Amino acid sequence: MLIVATQDPRVRAYCQLPESKASAWGAVLPIDAGLTQGDAQQQLIKYLNGLHAGENLCILAHGNDEEIGDSAAGGKNWGWTYKSLARMLATEVAVAPGIVLIQSCAERVDNFATRMVVRLEGSWQNIGHLAGVEVYGYSTAVGTTQPIPQPGQLSTNVQSQPVIINV
Repeated sequence: MLIVATQDPRVRAYCQLPESKASAWGAVLPIDAGLTQGDAQQQLIKYLNGLHAGENLCILAHGNDEEIGDSAAGGKNWGWTYKSLARMLATEVAVAPGIVLIQSCAERVDNFATRMVVRLEGSWQNIGHLAGVEVYGYSTAVGTTQPIPQPGQLSTNVQSQPVIINV
């Protein structure tokens, strides 16, 4: 499952092209453009509720080490902090995904994905089903037309770095 969590028309269109390699993640599920933050969050939760055991999950958005979503601030732009996404994974995902990729720009080694995993490990008691799940992220910029790594190739992708959920 690949969730497109940005309204950027370039990113949304690119995910539909074969060269994006988005289809390697299964269903490509864009959040409906133009929704308010609250409505976009409800759709994201609906998608996370539909995750099947062992299914790989990629969330594609603009971002930095603190937040993913749209690139601009204000208006109807979306944004999810690593804390809010950690909460959604802990409370809305009832099964263990295969692997998770946050396909978003980051700036440092303690990037969005790493911070999200640390928050998961320290804030929720009943997430044993997520134990051992590998979460990949980036510590650099990610081009909007860069092919999305295939799930089976993440461990050999020098740009992505894994964090394993330990609970």
